[in-house]
Amino acid sequence: LRGRAGVALGNLLFYGALGLAYGGLTAQSTITGVSESKTHLGWAGGGGLEVGLTPNWSARAEYLYVDLSDRTYALSGLGHGMGSSMLRLGVNYRF
Repeated sequence: LRGRAGVALGNLLFYGALGLAYGGLTAQSTITGVSESKTHLGWAGGGGLEVGLTPNWSARAEYLYVDLSDRTYALSGLGHGMGSSMLRLGVNYRF
């Protein structure tokens, strides 16, 4: 769940995005084969550029960083989380 806000200059839109992220992580023991799964909540933020190519077509490039917060796993007794960087490219068609 993300929102974005930006500034349009001609056919260019520069924007920032911020929102809620969630995902599942699994810890597994290589010795016993026992595993434990948890759902993590966190945040996602970044920014991008969208270019209007025609009245109906646009292209975009977006960078996002996702941070899923640490949660303690009984299997290890430690907190584990995840951070990830993404570069997304897209083409949009508006009806």
